[in-house]
Amino acid sequence: MDRKTTRRVVLALIVLSAAIYLLQVLIFHDERTTVFYLLQDLAFMPVTIAIATLVVGELVDEREKKERLEKTKMLTSSFFTGIGAFLIREILRMTDADGFVHEVVKNGAEQSGTVGEIQRQLENVKLNVHIDAAGYTKIQQIIRSNQTNILVIASNPLIIEHECFSEMLWGVFHLMDEFRLRGSWDDLSEQDIGHFNQDFEKVLRLLLMNWAGNVRYLKETYPAFYAAASTKIE
Repeated sequence: MDRKTTRRVVLALIVLSAAIYLLQVLIFHDERTTVFYLLQDLAFMPVTIAIATLVVGELVDEREKKERLEKTKMLTSSFFTGIGAFLIREILRMTDADGFVHEVVKNGAEQSGTVGEIQRQLENVKLNVHIDAAGYTKIQQIIRSNQTNILVIASNPLIIEHECFSEMLWGVFHLMDEFRLRGSWDDLSEQDIGHFNQDFEKVLRLLLMNWAGNVRYLKETYPAFYAAASTKIE
């Protein structure tokens, strides 16, 4: 409905309302009562507007937020069936991780506990990454060859709604910068290696947290994607 039509509808409703009040006065000959109830209705109008604006508006905003988050799930799924799965596999190979971490990689959030509970556990679990020449070079190649794909995903405004996933992408971007700055494995000092161990551990933790929340969606909505991603990780 365009603005012109909307104005006509509003004007017609106002005229209809005035006609009904006039008809009431003509039939019952009681102007005082009619004016009293008219003022009563007008007094209640601000409350009605407040309820409609705050309560209904809040419900609409919440529904729209859920719809936006649902749209980002496809982007996160595409990430994990591509670069994400390879990064988890390569970094995990160089990590002293316990059985819980491997269970998350295998089943995501399908084990006991909610996604939030599993993610909180992953925030505190010890990973202890010890990078080697093969792993460093492989991850460097993976990230460099997927720079365009990562930038495309990160440029989507819907990603901002997904804080955990956004934080993970910034960690990957940081690795890009570190690779450009420090070069090949042979150029690294012991201090550089220690710094990369910390960076890889942070990225792996965020990858696992996002993976845990993504598995259920993949299994239910895109089982082929899930199968592909699981195969790449294993």
